Amino acid sequence: MQNDILTEEFDDENEERIEIEFEKSSSTILFVDITVFATLVKSCYEAADKKLKQKQIAKLLSAEDLCEHYCDKKTKRRVLSEFDEIEHAHERITAIYLAQADYDVLFAPKGMFKRDQKKFDIYLLKDAVILEADLKSISSKNPDTIANRIKGGEAQAKRVVVHIVSDVDYKTLIDGLRGGVEKSSIIEILLIYKKKFYRLSKTLILSKKIFEVLKK
Repeated sequence: MQNDILTEEFDDENEERIEIEFEKSSSTILFVDITVFATLVKSCYEAADKKLKQKQIAKLLSAEDLCEHYCDKKTKRRVLSEFDEIEHAHERITAIYLAQADYDVLFAPKGMFKRDQKKFDIYLLKDAVILEADLKSISSKNPDTIANRIKGGEAQAKRVVVHIVSDVDYKTLIDGLRGGVEKSSIIEILLIYKKKFYRLSKTLILSKKIFEVLKK
């Protein structure tokens, strides 16, 4: 599956320059009730049917103690977190692309994880779908480096969002993607490449068809 990423909120010459219209909270941290949050997340996964799952996801996204950082004008998808600012600029940029690609993005509250526990970065939500994913923004053109960055997300989640911020050619990128998913537990890469969004299964990445998909 492939969708063009909308670009009207982005400066084509410098992706770091993003104009986002949102009202900041007056506090630095919006203290999320972790017990309530974890219960809501669990209910999303355990809902017996699609309609109930959609209802529970809507309830999760409407939690009053979450801060909205971005709402896309076309998709109406939002970027949410427990903080009034997203700590890392590259994560904010990637999250906005995902909202433009028609996903609500919810940063996982830090209080969900134990001190020695590996944590994933975000929940991706869409209709009756909730996915855990790790975020990777990659500027390197070296396939081994790309592969190692992807593998670095394996311990956090089975899905990795890979945002390529260089002009690496698609064949070199494929080498990096393949190196990242081979002999790993990663089942899918959500790729942002040249302002296009792709959901790539491990099987597709390792097949010849991946060349047709990414050269377009």
